[in-house]
Amino acid sequence: MKKFVLLFLFFNLSTFNFQLSTIQAQVHAHMKLWDRKYRYPKINSIEFQGDVPQLSSYDAIYGHGAMWENEWIGFRVYVDYRQSVDLYGKKTAQMELDSINFYSSRDLMAKGFGEDILYVGSSIGAGSFRGYEGNKPTFVQPVSARGQRVLNEGPDSAVVEIYARDWQYQGKTLQFRQRFTALRGKREVQVDVWIEGCSDRDIFCTGVQKLESDNMGYTDRRGVVASWGSNVPDKAQKDLVERLGMAVRVNRQNLVEVREDDLNYLCLVHPVRGHIRYWLAAASDMQQKDGYHSSSDWFGWVRRQFSL
Repeated sequence: MKKFVLLFLFFNLSTFNFQLSTIQAQVHAHMKLWDRKYRYPKINSIEFQGDVPQLSSYDAIYGHGAMWENEWIGFRVYVDYRQSVDLYGKKTAQMELDSINFYSSRDLMAKGFGEDILYVGSSIGAGSFRGYEGNKPTFVQPVSARGQRVLNEGPDSAVVEIYARDWQYQGKTLQFRQRFTALRGKREVQVDVWIEGCSDRDIFCTGVQKLESDNMGYTDRRGVVASWGSNVPDKAQKDLVERLGMAVRVNRQNLVEVREDDLNYLCLVHPVRGHIRYWLAAASDMQQKDGYHSSSDWFGWVRRQFSL
């Protein structure tokens, strides 16, 4: 009888351990300092004065900003005045950024790791937040200070927050805070923006960029924009062409209108009692299992998941 009980416990514990291994952390966030000793210590928060030169803040963080990931895609938000959201694609559903930090290589890619898949440039990137003046997106500047913090690194939720103090915008002084929340098992990331000092009539924007080549766009005037196409993230390695899709859905009560310009598909938004909410998602063509490999596949997911 004792042997039977022990065998029963062994097989059940083995099954339990297997289940744990299959539901390991599916989201993660971190931020690290650039360190000349190559140790890159993790930090929870950092703030720069608003007059710090762009490269000084950009290069102070290992990976140039706070990072988070779900099992399919990785994100980083630049710590400098652009506050742009960039993307990291994965071949396999796994956690990678804590070791890769967006700095992949051909050797690592040959071993099954992913890489940076987006060239943001002066576009809105993947769901970045912008002001909107003169019929074009504008950066969150000038400010007296800006910072980033990791509020939760996982394993069930990864939460990153960025903020700016005393943003001078259309004659007003605003206090800006933006939070990215990634949840286990969800491809889409929830984005919340709080702005103090503005009115519900003030206009801002978010959206997705148009890709450099073979770009296809999808827009829904009720508050959804998406794109699919190819680009070269690293201009020094022009043979590394990446195909991907991006999408943003805006909370209906925040939507002003959907429009496009030369670089972007945009959702113009306004706050409601100082708050704006939207969701962003992305997919890389390099994902080998259960991925999206064409504009029709990606836009199909967008219609199903972001239907209004």
